[in-house]
Amino acid sequence: MKRAVERSKLDRKTNVELVETMWEQFCNLGIYESNVIDTTTYSIQETVSAVQEKIASRAALLS
Repeated sequence: MKRAVERSKLDRKTNVELVETMWEQFCNLGIYESNVIDTTTYSIQETVSAVQEKIASRAALLS
C-alpha cells in the first residue's frame, strides 16, 4: 500500500482503491501460491532476476 499511495500517476484515493481491488483478487491463489514472488524488499533488478530464475527453472509452469 505504501508504494501505491506514493505513485504520482493517479491520485491517492484511486491508488488505494486499485490496490484494495488487486489485494482481493490475489490474496488467495490456492494451488498457484507457489508461483508468488514476494518483491516487497526487492529492487527492480532483484525482481527481474527472481522472475527470470522462475522462468529458467520452469518452476512456474501451469499445466
